[in-house]
Amino acid sequence: MLFSLYPLAMSILSLVALVPFTFFSIQTAQAPSYPDPLKGIYLTSYTVSNQQGEKLVNDWKAVGGNMIVFDVQDSGGHLAYPSNLASSYDLKNRGTKIADLAATVKRLHEKGFYVVARYVLFKNGFLARARPDWTLKRKGTKSPFVSRDGPIWLDPGNPELKEYLTDVGREIAFSGVDEIQFDYVRFPEGGKGGYVGYSFTGDDAMTRDQALTIFVAEICESLPAMGVKTSVDVVGIVVWDNVSWKVIGQNIVELAKYVDVIYPMPYPSHFGPGWGGHRNPADEPYFFVQETTKKFLEQTAGTKVKIRPWLQGFALRAHNFGPNYIKEQVRALNDIGVQEFTVWNAANNYWATLGAFK
Repeated sequence: MLFSLYPLAMSILSLVALVPFTFFSIQTAQAPSYPDPLKGIYLTSYTVSNQQGEKLVNDWKAVGGNMIVFDVQDSGGHLAYPSNLASSYDLKNRGTKIADLAATVKRLHEKGFYVVARYVLFKNGFLARARPDWTLKRKGTKSPFVSRDGPIWLDPGNPELKEYLTDVGREIAFSGVDEIQFDYVRFPEGGKGGYVGYSFTGDDAMTRDQALTIFVAEICESLPAMGVKTSVDVVGIVVWDNVSWKVIGQNIVELAKYVDVIYPMPYPSHFGPGWGGHRNPADEPYFFVQETTKKFLEQTAGTKVKIRPWLQGFALRAHNFGPNYIKEQVRALNDIGVQEFTVWNAANNYWATLGAFK
């Protein structure tokens, strides 16, 4: 069993080791009780810390929203809050946007929100540049692998990287958040036929999905027993074929054993022309959100994991984007018994989302 990798004694020692942290108080506000269903929006670390974000949070609450997801580390790689860990690992973190993480969480709790910390793991430009020894390697070499996005992908099997990411996870847990959401828990996309041109630590003994599942199991078990839930974002396309999940390593059947929530990303705009028989999938929000979510439910049946999809809150490739576009996605979920969701807009421009619920 994967859990045998982390004996109980190690968890206790890890918890004790965190006591000296001083960047926020461990005496955080007790999270309120939350009614089901949870309905969320995503905020950047910048937005959640400024007046624009304060207004947006209040507007979301006014239309029935009760969950906020915000970055504590995005794919740029910089931690959004002052961390004691950066210096311990010889890292010069310069991306601080949130002056006091615990105070931010407390403020959102006082407004009645369920608070989720989005924590990007393996797509990380900052760490890739600062610690090239932590990156995926070009196959047959010791040089960092360069994908179409650049050399920004980290090696899930690297022991020191795993230790660092796990330490950060514990630090985030002590802020009082209700849930830590792991994003980019995957490998980069492969080339034609699923070909990959990189290697990772341990790839001679395990597959990509095994490496990621082991990491998720270990980090979830290492978190202090403070009631914090864990979740993972999963690319929507992995449930549509038997190739994609093997390439990027997101095996939802295995991941469902260790996290509390899976967030499918069934964005219609992310399906190619002709997919599912539709010329422009972006113009078919009901079909793609519903069909993708149904596949996630079917493939995780029998587990305790909750499926809480992301919804497309942006206009990419959609000719009919607006409040009704959001409504159609919500209706697609409700028609199959799914009540919870979170809306994604990278720029935090939620005019269509707010309009859908007024």
